[in-house]
Amino acid sequence: MQSSAPRIAFVIETTLGNAVFLDNLKRAMGRRTDITPVWLPIDEHVNDLWEHLPMVRSRLSMRGGLRARVALNQASSREPVRAAVVHTQRLAHLSHDFMRRVPSVISTDATPSGLEEYLRYYGLRTQHAGWLGRAKNVLHRRTYAIAKGMLSFSQYTKRSLVEEYGVPDKSVHVVWPSVDTTLWRPAPEKKPRDGVVRLLFVGSDLGRKGGQLLLRWARETRRRNWRLDLVTSTPFEAPPGVHLHVGVQPNSPELIGLAQAADLFVLPTMADMSSWAIAEAKAAGLAVLSTPAGGVGELVRDGVDGRIVPAGDYTALAHMLDALLQRPATLEAMGREARRMAEAHMDLDTTCSRMLAFIRQVTGV
Repeated sequence: MQSSAPRIAFVIETTLGNAVFLDNLKRAMGRRTDITPVWLPIDEHVNDLWEHLPMVRSRLSMRGGLRARVALNQASSREPVRAAVVHTQRLAHLSHDFMRRVPSVISTDATPSGLEEYLRYYGLRTQHAGWLGRAKNVLHRRTYAIAKGMLSFSQYTKRSLVEEYGVPDKSVHVVWPSVDTTLWRPAPEKKPRDGVVRLLFVGSDLGRKGGQLLLRWARETRRRNWRLDLVTSTPFEAPPGVHLHVGVQPNSPELIGLAQAADLFVLPTMADMSSWAIAEAKAAGLAVLSTPAGGVGELVRDGVDGRIVPAGDYTALAHMLDALLQRPATLEAMGREARRMAEAHMDLDTTCSRMLAFIRQVTGV
């Protein structure tokens, strides 16, 4: 007799935003009794055998794929798993045999085609050219075809999966970045009523996330009565009005408190696929100013719960910031709409239920 709470393995990278995805997923699964999750986090910095093998240690995808393969096989040998979720596809390329035995779903925020934006931003060569690019395309198509279904973090990435890699439309379920809306929530009592408009930026990669453009605005604007709280990973000398926060942990009281005290979340990202930071800000009741990079623009309804400016357009960003600083009532109204959208489309428990329903449907668990 099979258990009513089937074991499902979750193989998840632990880098950057993936760590937030893992933390949130654990939080949501901990409140459920209809499945038994088997957590298999993959740390790309662990000092294991693969870090010392020539031809492997220099290839991030190969190391990750080997670690995922070992983790899946070890977990299923101890006690069988009924299904698996692998995040992201680069961890799945070396586990085709496992995926043929155990129905598996791949979760991703980007396809290789979508990641070309990142390569262009960093000045790197395309990975799609020549025989190597063609071979990579074949590998991804094969991996996607073996999976029973795909979880995509945006409609942008879903379109790429369907149109560029041949994944059937019905096999892709879009799940936007989602947060615990009981944890991330508005707290009007924490907003200082001192006439100062508080801006919040959260991004480890200051350059790619548009933080340098925001710092330029802070140096050049003639507007007064504003404060910018900037959460990032590397300390530097900030200009007047900018308060730097380094080493702030995901879902921490400090980070939530900064959001609850703010009036506007600003993420003028240059290259991106999705954004947990925007989901968190909207759940906290903040208007959002961002760009349409990747799937980020899907998360903001321009003129309703935030504003969208072209990526990399400093003039447009500066004009919009200067204008919004003069409209605190507009920011407050947008913040209310942002919270409504978060409750309807970015709530962690609701998203998790929909995601698990899709996983169970395509894997037959």
